[in-house]
Amino acid sequence: MDVDLEVLIAEAERSGWAAGPSRRLADGIEARIVVPLSHRLRRALGSDEAAQMARVIAWERCMELAVDPPASGMSWGYLANLVRWRLQDAVRAEVVRRRRHPLTWRLPDAEAAQWPILGYHLERIALELTAEGLAPSVGRRLIRAAADGPPFYRAGIVARVRLAGATGAQADGLAWLLRGGASHMSALARLALGESAEVVFADPVVRRWIRAVAGRDQRFFGGSSRRGHRRTAGVEWLAAA
Repeated sequence: MDVDLEVLIAEAERSGWAAGPSRRLADGIEARIVVPLSHRLRRALGSDEAAQMARVIAWERCMELAVDPPASGMSWGYLANLVRWRLQDAVRAEVVRRRRHPLTWRLPDAEAAQWPILGYHLERIALELTAEGLAPSVGRRLIRAAADGPPFYRAGIVARVRLAGATGAQADGLAWLLRGGASHMSALARLALGESAEVVFADPVVRRWIRAVAGRDQRFFGGSSRRGHRRTAGVEWLAAA
């Protein structure tokens, strides 16, 4: 399958995801993403499970890329990296699960089902940003860019979010929301540990991060520009949006 990924996605999207173009895209995913999966990932997750997860992740990403393509363009290597990072996260989660005490594996299904997944927490943060005035599409685009690592340290998140069109204040605020630091645990980590969203988002520090990402906190990491004038985060956000 030598056809460019961008071409296959465009054909499938223009056809309304009809059977023919979709089949060609699926064949490309099989040849360029699934077959070359590393033996380490197959061994850790199981060959069939790893292959099926790769197909699902790649297809979901293709549908997202059709709606919101990256400014730098897309390629099979770009898609392969996205799939590999998600599978590596699955491997880490599986390793943690196997290290738990055996009694925890026997929790009732109804009780275990109450633990929300990471995507739920990210969606909750996106809703807070929307409530603070940030356009929903902008908020989800920035969160997706932040989560598309590695690396997942703050500087890496800031760099990716800036490339996605965010201002410096937005990128710094989102890095604190998702990664945190030694002095403050991130909002994402607090949600994942089971702390209620009402408590997390009522925290004044978290509220300031939210306002910074939404472009409403003009003091967040503020300062005079090199050109001798001040440019507020709100003005920068409007220009980016």
